[in-house]
Amino acid sequence: MEPVVNELEVNFDGQIDFRSLDANAEGKAAFRAFQLRGHPAYVLINPSGEVLWSGLGEQPLDNIKKAIETALEKP
Repeated sequence: MEPVVNELEVNFDGQIDFRSLDANAEGKAAFRAFQLRGHPAYVLINPSGEVLWSGLGEQPLDNIKKAIETALEKP
């Protein structure tokens, strides 16, 4: 999934803050907080902390890209 995330980081540079967390280390708290049941897992969160989208397992680039574009359209 790294190539997908890398492409998204390039496409949305300056618009989205991307973070990669290891579910077995610093990401344990995030996995619990967002009730993620496996990995890879993706969560789009707005600045207020509201979850706008989440995906579990490998996701096609277009699915994540569409979710980001939709999130960026919301005020």
